[in-house]
Formats: sequence, C-alpha cells, structure tokens
Amino acid sequence: MTVKREFELSEEDAAFIDSRVKTDGADPDGVLGEAINLLRDREELIDRWMREKVIPSYDQWVADGKPLLTEEEVQASLDSIFDETDSRRES
Repeated sequence: MTVKREFELSEEDAAFIDSRVKTDGADPDGVLGEAINLLRDREELIDRWMREKVIPSYDQWVADGKPLLTEEEVQASLDSIFDETDSRRES
C-alpha cells in the first residue's frame, strides 16, 4: 500500500533527484525510497550502537563512577558506524 504525500524540496535537493532520474534512469519515487532506506539503516545502526556501547558504558559508569569509553573511543565508534552506512550506500 502506498500513501501520497505532498512536500517542498530545496532547489538543491530537487536538482539532485532530477539528476539521479536523468543519469540512472531511476524514478523520483525510487530515489526518495532509496534515501529513506539509507536513513532508516543509519538510524538502526545508531540505535544498535546506543544499545551495545553507550548504555552499557553509562550503566558501568553509574556503577563504579568511571567511564568505559574515552572520548576518542566514542568518536572512533561513531566513525565506524558512519563508515558502515557509507559502505551500504555504495553497494
């Protein structure tokens, strides 16, 4: 089942969609669908990171008063999530 939505895009976003339609032969709905799927994947990765890394680290910090992850480790973990998102986009 589909639901029709009406919304406005910036000129830049509209040009991007038009470019994908022209060069890839995609239809506008397909381009938007792909973008939504990528956003959904990214949110799922961030949710998993929160469940598996951030929440346990916080719980441990509460229990003993010191963090499990340094600032650098948090940044590296985020970078890896975004790299994974980018690699999914390329495949």
